Amino acid sequence: MLLSEEQISLADAARDWLARRTDLAAARADGAALAALYSADDVRAAAELGLTSLLRPAEGGTFADLAVVVEELGRAGSPLPLGQAALVARLLDQIGIGAAVSDAVAEGSALAVPAAAEPDDAAISGVPGADGTLVLASRAAVVVGGLGAAWLLVSAAIGDDRALALVPAASVTRTARTTLDLSRDIAAVDLHGVTVPAGDWTRVGADVAETLDQALAIIHTLDAVGAAGRLLDLTVGYVKEREQFGRPVGSFQAVKHHAATMAVDIEASRLCGHDAARTLDSGDLVAAGTAVAVAGSVAGEGTSRAASTALQLHGGMGFTWEHDLHLFLRRIKVDELVRGTPRRHRERLVATAG
Repeated sequence: MLLSEEQISLADAARDWLARRTDLAAARADGAALAALYSADDVRAAAELGLTSLLRPAEGGTFADLAVVVEELGRAGSPLPLGQAALVARLLDQIGIGAAVSDAVAEGSALAVPAAAEPDDAAISGVPGADGTLVLASRAAVVVGGLGAAWLLVSAAIGDDRALALVPAASVTRTARTTLDLSRDIAAVDLHGVTVPAGDWTRVGADVAETLDQALAIIHTLDAVGAAGRLLDLTVGYVKEREQFGRPVGSFQAVKHHAATMAVDIEASRLCGHDAARTLDSGDLVAAGTAVAVAGSVAGEGTSRAASTALQLHGGMGFTWEHDLHLFLRRIKVDELVRGTPRRHRERLVATAG
């Protein structure tokens, strides 16, 4: 069984809550401020449901549970970076810094998101000072939720080692990225010369660094799966109603085949994404790395292909600004590109097999 009964209940609760809280019209508003896509009340309400504290050890949640929530965020087209925030709260508890920030995230009084270099970008570097500080350099080109977050958990390289540093978002230069995705705030973060005080950063082992990288990849994979599932529902509903030659277009065999192919692509992507999350829970980071790469490859292409088919089956209606289809298509395409393209994931699989 893909999901437990508890996870199915979690998915249902998250879906109902997100349906009430997500305003897709705001994403379509011409010149809308990205920071206005969600409110502080939305964050607090998410915390009350336990969504921002889901991965904290005291809560007993797993990456498999988080995967359920992330898929529903994508399905709703939600701007809330709840998967990223839950991941930060877990890591802060694990590495023993930022206890107050972790509590604030769990309580919904602040958002914190990871800031890490993309797989093909140069690593963010850090230089330890004699006084225990860490001076950062470089930039994080893509930080989802970076404009609305109060804190950033920066993944940095110190020579061959890795470190995690907690940085107030107000202390860095954040620039809104103009991307295809209209439903989320995405920022570029300049970290050149940022000094992190002693106690707000720590060296971490390869297991922590890999967990961060793999969890971020899973978050984007399953976000795209959720968005693609929403497109399938929209498409099936549309072809049942749209008539041509006196018949619903959904009754034509070619249209049925296209819709069935969408469903197969999405289900294969879903299975791979949830398998990657469960493998990450196992603690076997080698196996998790392989599962994440498989999911990134299969879902990256499968959800993008499903989005293109949805656009085709909607015909001219799918190109209109007023229709929600393009919002989910845009989101899926961005999810396909961040945290490793399908080609990048396949290259990792080949390197592992070699």
